[in-house]
Amino acid sequence: MRPTSVPASGNGVGPTRVGQARPSHLVYSAGVGATVDLPSMSVVVRGLDAWDPERAAAITEPRLLESVRRLLGQQVRVLRAVPSDPSALDDPWARAGVPVTPFPRWVRCPRCFRLGPLDPPGQFELVHRWGRRPDLAKWVHAGCQKQARVRNVNRRACVPARFLVTCEDGHLDDFPYVEFVHRGLPCAGPKLTMSDSSSTLGPRVLVRCAECGKQRNISEAAGRKGAEVLPLCRGRHPHLQHFEQCGKPLHLMVLGASNLWFALTASALHLPQSLGVADIVAANWELLGELPNAALVQMLVDRLEELRGLRQVPAEEIWACIEDFRAKGGPGAAAVGGGTGSTAEELLADEWQMLARPTTDKHDDDFRAEVAGVPEGYEGLFDQVVRVTRLREVRALVGFTRNALPETGDAAPVHRVPLSLSAPTWVPAVEQRGEGIFLQLREDKVAQWEATAKDNPRVKAVRDAYVRWCLNRGAAFRANFPLARYLLLHTLSHLLIRQIALECGYSSASVRERIYVGNHNRPHAGVLLSTAASDSEGTLGGLVALGQPALLKRLLDQALEDGRRCSSDPLCAEHVPMAPSEEQHAAACHACLFASETTCEVNNRWLDRAVLVDITKDGLAFPLM
Repeated sequence: MRPTSVPASGNGVGPTRVGQARPSHLVYSAGVGATVDLPSMSVVVRGLDAWDPERAAAITEPRLLESVRRLLGQQVRVLRAVPSDPSALDDPWARAGVPVTPFPRWVRCPRCFRLGPLDPPGQFELVHRWGRRPDLAKWVHAGCQKQARVRNVNRRACVPARFLVTCEDGHLDDFPYVEFVHRGLPCAGPKLTMSDSSSTLGPRVLVRCAECGKQRNISEAAGRKGAEVLPLCRGRHPHLQHFEQCGKPLHLMVLGASNLWFALTASALHLPQSLGVADIVAANWELLGELPNAALVQMLVDRLEELRGLRQVPAEEIWACIEDFRAKGGPGAAAVGGGTGSTAEELLADEWQMLARPTTDKHDDDFRAEVAGVPEGYEGLFDQVVRVTRLREVRALVGFTRNALPETGDAAPVHRVPLSLSAPTWVPAVEQRGEGIFLQLREDKVAQWEATAKDNPRVKAVRDAYVRWCLNRGAAFRANFPLARYLLLHTLSHLLIRQIALECGYSSASVRERIYVGNHNRPHAGVLLSTAASDSEGTLGGLVALGQPALLKRLLDQALEDGRRCSSDPLCAEHVPMAPSEEQHAAACHACLFASETTCEVNNRWLDRAVLVDITKDGLAFPLM
C-alpha cells in the first residue's frame, strides 16, 4: 500500500505519493487518525470520507459484519480491504493508496532552527520531483539564510515539531507555540526558533521569538500543572479536517508516543457453516441491494466468485429474497448466518463451540482442526489439545482512542473517536490465514481452583487495581468478570508463547493469543495460540507441529521451569499492586511474561506467575497433577 498525500505542494501540484506501509498496519498500528513517520515527514491518516473504496476488495465474514453493525449502525454494508489495484502490480506508481495529510503542521529547519507552520504556503515548500521515490518527498525551508546558495531540491529536510496537545475526548492539535511563548500576549510578527540542549537538570527545549526576544521552556507545559499554562482545546480532529466544540484542558504529548493512538477493532475467526440464500444475500447486500431488476441476478451469480453459493438456486428465489430484504429496510438487525451471535462475547462463544468439538464434517478451505493427544503428565490440566492446521481471522477497525487504553473487549468506549464525519457505510478490514494450537483446560479442575483462588490476597489486589483503573477512566467495571480464571489462562498463554518462539521459528511478536473464559453462566477455559500471514497461503506448519504430545510436553516443562525464576526476582515475584497503582498484574515483567502489543490481547494486563508456579508458598498455584 502506498499512501497519498492530500494537500497539494507549493507549486500547485495535486496529491503526491509520500511513503508506503503494509496494509495490516492500517488496522493494527497506523490506521485512521494515527500519525505515521515517513522517511522525511510525519503525516496523519485521513478519515474514511477521503478514501477511495472503489478499488478496495470486499471481505466476506457475515458474523463480523453484523458485529460491526451493532457498533456503528446498520448503514455499514461491507468490510473492505485496503484500496489497491491488482491489475497495476507491475506499475507501483499506479497502485491505489490511502490519503494522508502532513501533521503536525509545524516544522523546524535543521540548519537555522526556524520553527513555523506549513500554512500559509511560502515559508516552507514541499519538494517531490521523483514520482517513483516517495521516500524523497520532503519539506524544506525556502527562506533559510544558511542554505541560500543551495537549491530547494538539495536542501536538508525540515523535521516535524515533535510536540502536540490532546484532550480526554481524543482531539489532537499542534502545540500552541505562539501563545505559549508570548503567554497569551500579542506580538507584531512572531518569528520562532526552537533549540535543544541538555543539562544536569534535564532536557531544555527552548522556543524563542526573534521579534520580541521572549522565550520559554517546553517543560513548563508538561505534567498536570502544565495544563494550566495551555489554552483550552479547540476540538480539532486532523484526520477529519474538522473542528468541534470542546473547551476541555489540553495535555502535552510527544509525537510518536505509544498512547497517541489505540485501535478499536472487532475480530472473528472464520467458522464453517452452511449458509442459506438469505445469509449469502445479506453478506453481499451492498452489491445485490442495488440491482434494479431480476434480469441481472443470474448474470452476477454466474460471474462473481463470492456468489458461487447461489449458483444452484433459481434466480426467481434470489430476487424474492432481495425484495423481502428491501421491504424490511435491508438485512436488519437480525444476526447473519443462521442465528450465530454478533456481539464480541457471542463471537467467542461460537468459536469455542467449534474449537472444543472439532469434527471433519465442519472443515473447509479456511478451517481445519484435528484433536491431538494430551501430553503425558498434564492430564490434570488439559481436557484436550486441538491442532488447527487452517485458520482465517478477519479484523475490522471500528474507531480509536487517544491517551487512555480502552477496557478489554470494549469497542465503544466513552471517548471513541469516529473514523469519518458521516456515518460510515464500510470499514477497513484485514484478513489473515495461518495455523494454531488450541488448549482446552479441564473445567472441573479450573472451577475447583477458581473457587479458592478468587479470595487470595494477590488476586484481590489485582482486582482492586482494575477497579481503580475503571474509576479513573470512567469505564464500566465488569463485576462478574472471572479474573482468577483469566489470570490462569493468560499467564499460561504468555509462558508458552515465549517458549514457542524458540522452537517453531516464528518471532514472539508474530504469535497471537485468543483467550476463552466465557461468562458467569457458561464458563470456558481455553487458549488459542496462532500465527497468520496476509498472503493467500498463510503459514507453513511450524506452530501446528508443536501440538504433538511429545513436543508439547517439552514446551510445557520448559515454560513452567522458566516461570519459576525471573532475572528481576525477588522484586518481580513479590510485586503486588497497591493503591494508588493501576498496574493490573502481580509477578510479571518484561523479563519473564510481558509480550508485544501484537501478541497480547489485553496489553500485558492480568498476569501473575504465582498462579501456575509456587513462588509465593501460599497455595495459590494451580495443581497441575
